[in-house]
Amino acid sequence: MGTHQYTFLTADIPPIPLLSVQLATPGIEPRRTIDTQAILDTGSDCTLIPLPLLMQVNARIIGRSIRIPVAGEKAIAIPHLVGLQFDQYRFAGVEVFGCSINDIGELLIIGRDVMNQYRIEFDGQSLTFTIF
Repeated sequence: MGTHQYTFLTADIPPIPLLSVQLATPGIEPRRTIDTQAILDTGSDCTLIPLPLLMQVNARIIGRSIRIPVAGEKAIAIPHLVGLQFDQYRFAGVEVFGCSINDIGELLIIGRDVMNQYRIEFDGQSLTFTIF
């Protein structure tokens, strides 16, 4: 279980649930890892990761590109398999979609595909979230 504070990115947007995560090469030794940040987005069906980060850890492409809705627009998304770790939780290989930084920005977006595997409590009044 881990309790985290919401993060204020800029003065003109509300604070967001931002989580430190580690991306890793899925099942290949030696593993490459990257420490980065991810937004927990309950409005996202799937987990989206900027393509440059997936390339840095040699994530494996596992399918053809598709178009998915992102912020009201259609973005090209390429399915990848990547290792993902946060708090004490570790996925040796999770299916994610790689997208252009122009479409999703530089932060990972953890969607309900990953979040629904846990009990997560969002407390907007105290600006905290807890992953059980």
